[in-house]
Amino acid sequence: MNKILIVFIALGFSSGILAQNPAIPQLPKNWSGIVSVTSMGNTYQTKMKQKSNDGVMPFNSFDISATITLLKQDGRHLEFLYRSTNYESRYIGTLSADGKQIQIAYQQGSGSYTLNGDTLSGCGSGRGGKGYFKDWLNTYATWCEEFTATR
Repeated sequence: MNKILIVFIALGFSSGILAQNPAIPQLPKNWSGIVSVTSMGNTYQTKMKQKSNDGVMPFNSFDISATITLLKQDGRHLEFLYRSTNYESRYIGTLSADGKQIQIAYQQGSGSYTLNGDTLSGCGSGRGGKGYFKDWLNTYATWCEEFTATR
């Protein structure tokens, strides 16, 4: 009798814990928006054809249209494809327990997003770019972006 009582208490306790976890939201598949980038380094110096007379790398800033496609969502685990006119990368991410934050990582950097309805906004930083190895060594960028779900 005591064993049966212990089993019922254990089941009740575990189901109470499971009931407290909110449902994981299913994210929209497609997002489009604007990315603001500030960067410095060899890659952008070459593109800008700027030379520094004092040895300090010049910086570049620009806004660019981009899209994010949700390739896979397995619960809180995410895989994205990011595309702009001059860059494409796969991101991996994790959705927070409350479904309002996403932490991402990609080959050259990391960042985080906040979900608010159909808006995805966030900032991060990266290193490197496309091209020769020398272009990767001293290239740094920070970015902030805002996307809207396109259903």
